[in-house]
Amino acid sequence: MSTLYELTGQMAAIENALEETGGELTPELEELWQETGESLVNKVDNYNSLIIKLGDYSDNIAKRIKELQALKKTADNSLSRIKGHIKDVMVANGFSKLEGAYCKMSLSSSTSTVVDEDLLLQPYGGKIQKLQEQLPSWLTVEFKVNKTALKDAYKDKDVTPAGVQFVKGTTLRIK
Repeated sequence: MSTLYELTGQMAAIENALEETGGELTPELEELWQETGESLVNKVDNYNSLIIKLGDYSDNIAKRIKELQALKKTADNSLSRIKGHIKDVMVANGFSKLEGAYCKMSLSSSTSTVVDEDLLLQPYGGKIQKLQEQLPSWLTVEFKVNKTALKDAYKDKDVTPAGVQFVKGTTLRIK
């Protein structure tokens, strides 16, 4: 069985032989031409079948990924609701710790960073615009706020930039 590369090489060799014979198709060349042409057609069709099969397989995998993502979202939502329920019960009853035979649950204070990125980036709008004007049209820049660095930069300060809030809350820890 010949490869696609070999078959196209054979076709090129036949064309070269035709040029050498002044375009005269000898019985040997005609037989080789016929066999190579049929093999080439079969090879191309086989490749096409494989491409279709792999495309369908890829589509099925993509469909399964979507199904698994939906299942994951359901599990994550259930997990969040259960943890929220445990936290609410602990807060309502004044428990800061609960211990089971295999785990410990505790409440701890936490601070989350809430950011309005448009408002926070507004003072830098001119600089961002200048940077974008200097870049080629095929290059784009996206700015993101690093909430951890922002929290560290303002943790000991009484003032925060516009568009930033540090919200104190309670977190459930399970060990």
